[in-house]
Amino acid sequence: MGMYLYENAVKQLQESGSINLMDLRALPYADLKDLLDEIQAWTLYANGDMKKFKKISKKNREKHKKDLV
Repeated sequence: MGMYLYENAVKQLQESGSINLMDLRALPYADLKDLLDEIQAWTLYANGDMKKFKKISKKNREKHKKDLV
């Protein structure tokens, strides 16, 4: 398995509903910040609905927007 990234963390959260601290520690800082921001917004605005948890990090969103255009 390669590096533990944002996408891995989101997949783990969607499957099990939890993530351990060692996995959070393995995330690069930018991915960790994006994940924590996303968790905060998700719990506040989506009422914890797993289907509304975004799979793409903020830094990758810009790349995906460019790919779609």
